Amino acid sequence: MTQSRFTEADAEALFDDQERDQRFRRFWDPEGSLHWGYFENLAEVKPEDFVPACKRWDEYMLAHSGITAESRLLEVACGNGKSAIWIAQQTGCEVVGIDLSGNYIDNARRQASNFPSLRLSFQKESATNLPFPDGSFTHAWSQGALYHIPELKKALAEAYRVLKEGGIFLFDDLVTPVKEVSETTRKYVYDRLLFEPKFSRESYAENLTQLGFKVLQVNDLSEHLEKSYELVSELAQEEYSDLSAAFKKTQEAIAAGELGWCFYLCEKPG
Repeated sequence: MTQSRFTEADAEALFDDQERDQRFRRFWDPEGSLHWGYFENLAEVKPEDFVPACKRWDEYMLAHSGITAESRLLEVACGNGKSAIWIAQQTGCEVVGIDLSGNYIDNARRQASNFPSLRLSFQKESATNLPFPDGSFTHAWSQGALYHIPELKKALAEAYRVLKEGGIFLFDDLVTPVKEVSETTRKYVYDRLLFEPKFSRESYAENLTQLGFKVLQVNDLSEHLEKSYELVSELAQEEYSDLSAAFKKTQEAIAAGELGWCFYLCEKPG
């Protein structure tokens, strides 16, 4: 995996930018989610189908998680806390969310205060140095965020460490299907998102296995990622033509096989 030119401080500054957060809320999701959509029919999709498709992806992950009211879940890179709150509502489990962004953690805590009966807590932490003892959680969960972590292998190892034996780690993340990407894709996709080309679908699974995980499922969702960027490009066009153009370049990179999206379901063997 290539050494990243970007640092955790770069990612922290990106997501602490409250103006950026508000811009994305205006066309992506008013509740602050920056997830991608999972579509029932890729051939017949309209812009208004985007947010429901994002919710459908949440439901898919939860259905494959095995989370119950007795579970203790760590959400890595929890963002504004939307998913953590939803999971706690759906299952009754305890959810601990961590994120590098103090802005996101403040937002998550503010939202969680509206649900005092839920077992929720949020902490500003690095995924590469989790402040939890070994075996603290039954589940670890992340959505569309791990690619921002420069020391990704270290973060994956930390997720393994804090899981109990038999614990489940499920996440989706961006992948790099090719060894080299074009300069256009680097400029408009990788540099814009502050990450270096990382794992392919296969090498991601190999690295998880090397850490000790048993990889139970790998699902390539790249067609859904391409459709997601097609729709958000349309949604952003009226107010944010610069972002719309960048999203179109991202869509083109996916079509060219220079960017992908995969889901991984893993178990820490007992």
